[in-house]
Amino acid sequence: MHDAYEAIPILEKLPLQIEAVTAYDGNLVVGTRQGHLLMYTVTPGTTRRWDVALLCSNKNFSRKPIVQVAVIPEHQIIVSLSDNVVSVHDLTVFNLPLLCILTQTKGATAFDLDIKHHVSLTGDAVVMVRLVVAVRRKLQLFYWKSRKFHQLREDLVLPDVPRALTWCMEAIAVAFKHEYWLVKLTGEQKELFATGRSQEPLITRMVDGEQLALAHDKETIFVDADGNATCSYTLKWVEQPLCLAYDKPYLIAILSKTIEIKTTEPQITVQVLNLDKPKLLAVGQSSKGKSQVYVASSSHVWCLHAIPINQQIPQLLVEKQFGLALNLVDVWDEAEDAKSQMQKHIQHLQAIHLFCSKNYPEAMKLFFALNTDLPFVIGMYPDMVPEEYRSRLRYPYPIPTLSGTDLEQALQALVHFLLEVRHKLSNTDCEANVEDSSDNKFSSTGAASLKSRNEKLQIIDTTLLKCYVQTNDSLVQPLLRMRDSRVSVVEGERVLRHAHKYPELVLLLQTRLLHQRALQLLIRHAKRSDSPLFGHHHTVTYLQQLGPQQIDLIFEYGGWVLKSHPEDGLKIFIGDKSTSGEVDQLPRPKVLNFLKKTEKSLVIPYLEHVIQEWGDTTPLLHNELIHQYRDIVSAPYQSSDPANVEEEKGRRQLVREKLVKFLNDSQYYTAATLLVHFPYDSLHEERAVLMGRLGQHHQALSIYTHTMRDTQAALNYCQKHYTTSGSGSEVYLTLLKLLVSPVDTRSPSESPIKQQQQQQQTRQPDVEAVLQLLQNYLHCIDLGQALKVLPDEVTLNLLKPFFHASFSLASTVCKQKQIARGLTQSLKLQTSEELSSCQRLKILLSEYTYCAVCSKRFTKHSAFAWYPNGDIVHFSCQSQR
Repeated sequence: MHDAYEAIPILEKLPLQIEAVTAYDGNLVVGTRQGHLLMYTVTPGTTRRWDVALLCSNKNFSRKPIVQVAVIPEHQIIVSLSDNVVSVHDLTVFNLPLLCILTQTKGATAFDLDIKHHVSLTGDAVVMVRLVVAVRRKLQLFYWKSRKFHQLREDLVLPDVPRALTWCMEAIAVAFKHEYWLVKLTGEQKELFATGRSQEPLITRMVDGEQLALAHDKETIFVDADGNATCSYTLKWVEQPLCLAYDKPYLIAILSKTIEIKTTEPQITVQVLNLDKPKLLAVGQSSKGKSQVYVASSSHVWCLHAIPINQQIPQLLVEKQFGLALNLVDVWDEAEDAKSQMQKHIQHLQAIHLFCSKNYPEAMKLFFALNTDLPFVIGMYPDMVPEEYRSRLRYPYPIPTLSGTDLEQALQALVHFLLEVRHKLSNTDCEANVEDSSDNKFSSTGAASLKSRNEKLQIIDTTLLKCYVQTNDSLVQPLLRMRDSRVSVVEGERVLRHAHKYPELVLLLQTRLLHQRALQLLIRHAKRSDSPLFGHHHTVTYLQQLGPQQIDLIFEYGGWVLKSHPEDGLKIFIGDKSTSGEVDQLPRPKVLNFLKKTEKSLVIPYLEHVIQEWGDTTPLLHNELIHQYRDIVSAPYQSSDPANVEEEKGRRQLVREKLVKFLNDSQYYTAATLLVHFPYDSLHEERAVLMGRLGQHHQALSIYTHTMRDTQAALNYCQKHYTTSGSGSEVYLTLLKLLVSPVDTRSPSESPIKQQQQQQQTRQPDVEAVLQLLQNYLHCIDLGQALKVLPDEVTLNLLKPFFHASFSLASTVCKQKQIARGLTQSLKLQTSEELSSCQRLKILLSEYTYCAVCSKRFTKHSAFAWYPNGDIVHFSCQSQR
């Protein structure tokens, strides 16, 4: 407990018996049982005895005891209850003459005033006064206007006689003998709860009239204007209060022998005062606008003078009553800057105390609200800041050493705090919006603000990394992968190495573009079986993500994977389903040269993937793939073992099939460059394909017919290269000539007898093949040219069907052309008729012709457009139509 009030005697041994007291503007009004009304001015003095002067003494105020009295200083009137009737007296005249008596209140037992200040539409300050009077089982409502009370509405009927009543917004709290009710001005009534064993229930209005304190035996219950409980708890007293008054933030109760002072939030007993038989309480405003509490007995009056707040707060801080200290700051009569500074100081101490009391979440909430310096908060945790820096931090309370469950809970609260601060920084454009007064030096320039913001983000992210390593290591990688992650490399590497989080360390180095250090770490751990980075797959995955800017680094650190695990090493350059987007951007000619130097067996798989999967059309790569196929097919056998040779022949046959297919399918290699590299004594089909690509159809067909002696292959060639015009239009005629006049393919090393036999065989044309060619492809061969080369062995009788077919084909073509000519002529006549019809149309423009869009006239120089419906518009207006 601490001293909140000092009891100062105001009136002592008054010869009259006090029945009612009230206070206003530094004045004290006392109503007595004898009907006298006394008014004093009370001036605080420098000692315990204050200056008290009698302003007015009206012995004839009432013939009966003054039960209740109230002052409305704004209207300079006194409202009193005496002889069971409410009266109004004039406060402006010395002897307080009677203004009026509310005769309709005859039989009244209690009243209450509701005084509201507001500004009218004209800007004038208006004070509205409402009066409620309990008369038997009714509530009478009045309002003050023109120096008198007028009826506000019809009376409200109650189920019992009220013992006490108090205004609460647009409702009236009424206490009966056994229960509390809430009566709204609309007439709606709501039963609240029982009054308890007390025969004199108590109702006290709290802050701004929006909350009520209702007595229930030794407890006080708080409700709002709707009758709903505003707190989940009740305020407990030592014994049942006899009288209650609220002086923010204190609730003052007169008990049987003492005066007890409490606060509702937090619930503590602040002070206990011993006075001689107190029975009445009154709270009024002093001359300086401060509230003043008066306590009265039958013959004495004391002033509960509040101890200056700047003296109370240090006592509360020593007792660690931070909530009460903050409540006192709210009512402190000081400048806003001083109040704000004091509030921050108290909350700062409160946050540290909460942390020391193991209430980590609430402590972090306060630190966040105060924008507390990050190193100051983080320094309360072990191993979060360098020991040298932590030793320079000063805390008002000893910070406990955290370990075990306490440390885990504290770290979780710290994580939440750091994430909140990070979110705030990330969504703030100007650093000054998130800095407290101690950090305003950073807001002088944009560069300084940005630097300060980046430094804070680095502190936050690095601390988050340390927290995650200790509490939830699954969050480490997501933190490092954040696009704007700013974890310190030096501190992060130290923490991750100490925790043996090597994959996370690689990720940290990767996100900071320290690729060489990361790759060196991967290589060192690739051969350690106890390491999470064991094996070559981690290196492959890392290199796949580097991209074309780091191609030299890929070559430098990818070689060992290519040599030890060629198939997996190739994935560095061709990727897989998840990384193809990165590796397909690598410079392919450079990759090709690297593979040729490092692991030549991977050249063909790489080229096949690039061309077939990625659809690369670079001639260099297509040429290289053909060269690679050719080198394998034409290379000499390395083994003399027949079994190995046979197996090698099978593999080469598959490669040769790929070569032929690729030569036929690809459109992007340069045939002229490749042809010179193919031998004349082998790979005849490949040479024929290349010659066909160059348009050398005679040489290509000669290879098929004479070298390979494959007429069907020659026909396939003709089908592929035949065109209706150009050099391809005579491929079938060329084949016919080669079938009629074979070339001499004899070798000079052969014997004369064999040469003579071959000469006799080659001089005999293949008449059957010639006739078959004419029969199947007559429409592709000029019959006149074919007759010139046909041998004498082919008689006219054999050619008769071909003549008929040729004439029929020519006749069909002629008829088709005649039909097309007739149709064209008909279309010409139809178009000419339409043109003539359009030319006969006349469009008349006069000075009365207006544009259908802009409604302006046409001039002689105006270009216009005419529509089939007859509308004429300016040429420039047609787009707006």
